[in-house]
Amino acid sequence: MAEDPSLIVSISGIRGIVDQSLSTEVVRRYAAAFGTWLGAETGVVLARDTRPSGERLCQQAADALEEAGCEVFDLGVCPTPGAKLMVTELQAAGAIIVTASHNPAPWNGLKLIRSDGIFLNGEQGRQVEAIFSSGAFRRGRRGGIRQVDRSEISRRHLQRLLARIDVERIRRARLKVCVDLCNGAGAVSIPPLLDQLEVEATYINAEPDGLFAHDPEPVPANLGQLRSAMRAGRSAAGFAIDPDADRIALVGERGESIGEDYTLALAVDAVASRRPGPVVTTLSTSQAVSDAARAHGCPVSLTPVGEIHVVEKMLEERAVVGGEGNGGVILTEVHPGRDAAVGAAIILEALARRELALSALAASLPAYHLEKRKMTCSPAQLERALTALRQSYRGAFVHPVKDGSKLYLKGELACPWIHLRASNTEPVVRICAESEKREEASGLCDEVESLIGAAE
Repeated sequence: MAEDPSLIVSISGIRGIVDQSLSTEVVRRYAAAFGTWLGAETGVVLARDTRPSGERLCQQAADALEEAGCEVFDLGVCPTPGAKLMVTELQAAGAIIVTASHNPAPWNGLKLIRSDGIFLNGEQGRQVEAIFSSGAFRRGRRGGIRQVDRSEISRRHLQRLLARIDVERIRRARLKVCVDLCNGAGAVSIPPLLDQLEVEATYINAEPDGLFAHDPEPVPANLGQLRSAMRAGRSAAGFAIDPDADRIALVGERGESIGEDYTLALAVDAVASRRPGPVVTTLSTSQAVSDAARAHGCPVSLTPVGEIHVVEKMLEERAVVGGEGNGGVILTEVHPGRDAAVGAAIILEALARRELALSALAASLPAYHLEKRKMTCSPAQLERALTALRQSYRGAFVHPVKDGSKLYLKGELACPWIHLRASNTEPVVRICAESEKREEASGLCDEVESLIGAAE
């Protein structure tokens, strides 16, 4: 079948605009392909975020999985971290999570998870894609659908998480926070966590109806409500959660945006200070993350952007903590993936342990200015721009890990740097530049934009 070019298929899953590139037929075919790839008479977890289209798309996916002979464990509305954990808890063969994560409201998608609770890697994704394209779907004895109680999901998730933080220290600190749940699936996971930690929380956009009060990506431009709420109250920290609750951004006690990358930097600093060991993050993540790790004598590995790359490297290196600079914090002992609840718990413990305000905690780390932009361009145009970028900085150190190109302009593994790559989740290229000076980071992004424009 012909595919709409705006359907994005990558190591982050499948995403598109509902009833356009992401039609019900596309969802059925991908679910059938995934069920075929998993094999006969297997259990498959099915979950969704709160987008209004999710229930309808889940019904299509469940029907296709049943036709392929799979038993479906239906979690209903469930954060991605909880759904991934339940794959291993229920000993399922995999999972389909119907979510477009941070993408705007008209979008939805499918995250495909294997039996160890981890995203499919590139080769596995290509195998499913080949089945999708061929239409050679297995037809077996119809499996059944089993509803899984939401309280059981929350109980198992919290049990794993609370065992890995200092619960009593957080309780004694009597912390107050403000949380923007973005009308997403975090509304069913974050409040139980904060209740267990005896943290007093003020919630905004807390109805899990998927009617996003603002653009759902937790970046500073979309956090106006949370910043206002922080300025109006006396909370120690502000947390912004994305729709499927695997990312968390921070707002300080005076209403200032701390920045997504500093979520991970603070988490790395907190974990590594108590339990030194390897740390893993991506090429696009702030130098502050690497600096926080190395301050505690921890080696750092950089991977291509994408959770699967980070998780597989973490398991290989037996990393103590890792994640992505988009606010995705990973403790593989809880589950092998990004988790907003994990990020929140680690930050709360750091606040309680250090007895500092969030702004002071962030100020204790090196200050960098990381600018992130995105542009539309063709693959050929991107390749020409990458070539031009490398030619412009012939003396730069080019990181050996391939994901577009990351160039360190003044020596290996130091600022300033530029990273240009194709997005895994949107039909755009991403431009990241970081420097100790805001003007330099902005100027580097301007330069890359010019190179892309000249490559038309």
